[in-house]
Amino acid sequence: MNEQKNLFLAIGISIVIIVFFQVLFPTQPIERTQDLDKEILAPATSIDGNKASNLEVIKPKEEVLTKSERITIENPSLTGSINLTGAVLDNLNLSKYKISLEENSNNIELLLPDGTSNPYYIEFGWKEIEGNNIKFPDLNTKWSTNSSTLTPSNPVTLQWTNDSNITFLLNFSIDKDYMFSINQEIVNNSNSNIEVYPYRLIKRINTPKTINFFILHEGLISLLNDELLEKQYDDLVDDCSSSLQVKDSYCNIKGQGGWLGFTDKYWMSVLIPDPDQPINVNYRHGNNGRDNYRAGYVGQIFKINKGESIIYKGKLFAGAKNLDILKKYSENLSIPRFTDAIDWGWFSFLTKPISYAINWFYSYVGNFGLAIIAFTILMRLILFPLAQASFKSMAKMKKLQPEMQRLKETYPNDRQKMQQELMALYKREGANPVAGCLPILVQIPIFFSLYKVLFVTIEMYHAPFYGWIHDLSAPDPLGIMTLFGIVKWDVPAILSIINIGILPIFMGFTMWLQQKLNPAPADPTQAKIFALLPFVFTFVLAGFAAGLVLYWSVNNILSIAQQWVIQRKILAKNE
Repeated sequence: MNEQKNLFLAIGISIVIIVFFQVLFPTQPIERTQDLDKEILAPATSIDGNKASNLEVIKPKEEVLTKSERITIENPSLTGSINLTGAVLDNLNLSKYKISLEENSNNIELLLPDGTSNPYYIEFGWKEIEGNNIKFPDLNTKWSTNSSTLTPSNPVTLQWTNDSNITFLLNFSIDKDYMFSINQEIVNNSNSNIEVYPYRLIKRINTPKTINFFILHEGLISLLNDELLEKQYDDLVDDCSSSLQVKDSYCNIKGQGGWLGFTDKYWMSVLIPDPDQPINVNYRHGNNGRDNYRAGYVGQIFKINKGESIIYKGKLFAGAKNLDILKKYSENLSIPRFTDAIDWGWFSFLTKPISYAINWFYSYVGNFGLAIIAFTILMRLILFPLAQASFKSMAKMKKLQPEMQRLKETYPNDRQKMQQELMALYKREGANPVAGCLPILVQIPIFFSLYKVLFVTIEMYHAPFYGWIHDLSAPDPLGIMTLFGIVKWDVPAILSIINIGILPIFMGFTMWLQQKLNPAPADPTQAKIFALLPFVFTFVLAGFAAGLVLYWSVNNILSIAQQWVIQRKILAKNE
């Protein structure tokens, strides 16, 4: 009867472990503030200046793009266009990243024009000091251009002149990756002096779909005054709505330099102000039929005398959060803490080095699966002394099992005496019954940090290994429910927990094999629980990224080899 109760207890604990991991780690799948609120960060408006409404007709992007003249954007990493109506950057696709691994999958769309289902675009402009009565370009202005194509070797200039003979210029240039340089220029050929201030603004209309997972930040992100700010879209609704009396909180920040914008899991768009110019930053939420979120800033007031001109500089990053690219920009352009745009989490002291190490190995082996294996070997080398001591103690424990069994039979009714004799035996032989837990305890933070790296960094996105593993950031695609790929079937989500892939099964086997090298726990209940753990973790890790399962499998293999060698030596000494 007790044996049956112990079995049920072991099964119950195993189920709790499975549920816990499924819940904790689900599978993938300012000054002038009033002017800025009133003029620039107004409730959602369309490019033609009309207020949005619930009855607005949503159109395909291709149809929207044909309704205006545009400058084509082309470089090795981006394609898209700038709308000459309003000089808005509202169409940008990532050439190197697809939505899925399907053969005909489309490229990732980062920026989208107004009129589509989820507009996401960037504005650059000027506002006047009240009373000047000067006509400024707005979202209805038709700009002219000196070129129809923006490339790394061909910058473009947009131009518009008002009836006072004041010329406004927008100079766009782009590098081979994701960095735009945008200079706003005013040439005052009027008969009077003018006072103006520049603004730049990123706008997202409609709340974007997010993963909503606690280890990943999606939403507003900025680095101002050396303080990293991360706020979800709900935070902007609660704290920064235009309908509220927004006080001096994070919604309004004075600063100089830094960067600000919106981030998704793998991509982001952020404004990078001129580090030599003071700015007033605003974050806002508005709703006039559609939710809209805005991150922008205004510069200082410029007085431009007649016959004079000024240039206001700044940059824009719009693209993938590739670590090497962010690091290059941080170093070459002096952008502070730009790599922190990647959500390293609370344990950045581990996640950052792990990411750098895997990328370094990849630069030599050319495959992220091999890089993970190399990283696993590196961790085993670093932890070798600890593992060596632990495995030696475990080998001694296994050698002592006959003596331990004899003590149990000698003192079947005197548990205290038996424990005393066991402690004396451990001390005499130099064995430690808890030593086997030490390597596991050290491995846990490394495992979780690697999980974080695989989840948030774009380097592993659609990164293949060999054979059937085409995406190391996704679970093993060949599961039991599809007969390991023989049957083409979209497995329902409710059955995903039992749709175990080949790699998790192999991992479970290596865990079972390693367990056979360890001494069995003295307590029968513990022994049953430990016997079930390889099967439990096979189910638990089945939904994890293939790269993580690969790490655990290789780690088990290296542990088995090290433990087997140690046990052979200890047994040989006693023969």
